Amino acid sequence: MSERPIEELQFLRKLQRLLAEGDFSATYKLALLNALADLSVEGDLAHDGSLRVPIDAIAAKLIEYYWPQAQPYRAAEGAGFVLLQNAGQQAAVISALTAMQGAHPTLAAARAARGWPALVRKVAAVIVTMPLWKLQTVGSERDEFLYRQAEFNDRSIRLLPGVPQALRALYGLVLDAVRGAWVRQITRIGANRARLADADLATFLFGSERGSLEAFARVLREHQRKRCLYCRSEIRGGGEVDHFIAWSRYPADLGHNLVLAHPRCNNKKRDFLVYPRHLESWYRSHIEGAGELAKGFDEARLPYDTERTRAVVWWAYEQGERAGAHAWIEDERFVRLDGGWRDVMGGVTLARVAEPAEPPYG
Repeated sequence: MSERPIEELQFLRKLQRLLAEGDFSATYKLALLNALADLSVEGDLAHDGSLRVPIDAIAAKLIEYYWPQAQPYRAAEGAGFVLLQNAGQQAAVISALTAMQGAHPTLAAARAARGWPALVRKVAAVIVTMPLWKLQTVGSERDEFLYRQAEFNDRSIRLLPGVPQALRALYGLVLDAVRGAWVRQITRIGANRARLADADLATFLFGSERGSLEAFARVLREHQRKRCLYCRSEIRGGGEVDHFIAWSRYPADLGHNLVLAHPRCNNKKRDFLVYPRHLESWYRSHIEGAGELAKGFDEARLPYDTERTRAVVWWAYEQGERAGAHAWIEDERFVRLDGGWRDVMGGVTLARVAEPAEPPYG
């Protein structure tokens, strides 16, 4: 007998209870929830709607989240203070990352280092020991609505049917809830409170490292032949690096999700998805030309993941179509997103993308 997938409303209710009533003395459980949401977006679901998730993949995600948080918090007096992630002593993951950063100051450099596999194993061991089997316990009650301990094998867990789809469909809400709880947990730790002042803690914890985007710009400028991805005209100045799938939709600086654009095009596009003709431009430039682009990123030691980026783009357009999202064309022109994006993302390039049949608004 097949398992009945959890419904989205039921999932939200259980998640809300977990965040409201769960024991969060450290931020590990919140990082684990964040990782499960991201990996659901990036993963291929089984026919029954479940998803097998390796612990090492979760560990790599936690390293990604905690990497900037292991650096000194400089927004208030007392520079050099690394925020505590645990109500007691510093979290073991933060200590491990601080040690790695001594030799490899950037995450890209750390990933390329010989010590990276050992770091992943160390973080994976923390996950299995600490948050993995405690996350779904509220008070004295255990509610295994995300995954079951009995199904843990081959160093992986199985997200239950309906859970990955709920995380995909409700990703924005889940991320806001989890990261809001994360910020509150950091501020509740007494040793942190005096250091925080009036600084924007959320930006420090989860913000894009905007300073690093100029390094991407140099690679993108050469790859795109100094042309804007959207209007295809020459960029005479430096141009701007745009997150093709907006940071607000999926917060990650990955090379193949970054494009060079005119400031005007970037400002008009904002956080919208783009119409399929722009999607086709991105696909030809960044997916069909992925190897050439990756070579530039490798030489500059910048992070990228072609398949992960492609999965995120597919997810964003799939959710956008279901939600009736509007896609940006140019200037103030938008149109309701239809299924034409699937032809592009399926690898079928379009000889000509017709103008939308319905009148655009704006």
